[in-house]
Amino acid sequence: MSTTEPPRPQPPLACHWVREPDGTRWLVPGCIPRLHDPDADACTCPTLADQLAETQGERDRAQHDYTGLRAWTDAIIAAVHAHPDGKKIMKDAADRARQS
Repeated sequence: MSTTEPPRPQPPLACHWVREPDGTRWLVPGCIPRLHDPDADACTCPTLADQLAETQGERDRAQHDYTGLRAWTDAIIAAVHAHPDGKKIMKDAADRARQS
């Protein structure tokens, strides 16, 4: 590269997404501090690793909630089946579910 060539523009160091109420996403180059000061060194945008960790945490919490709900539902069904009128109760519940 020649010393007389102008420097090439550098891509933004980071970016963030803005989500509209309708779900549309817009990529905004530069972090919030860079919007106010393009030369700022600080970056407030989460890294891909941070976003992945957060998403995995959300997935783990959802799986934990599902597992707990599934265990609770299984316990209720087992208790109903153990009841002397369990078959009748389950048949009545199935009939009501079909009606709604």
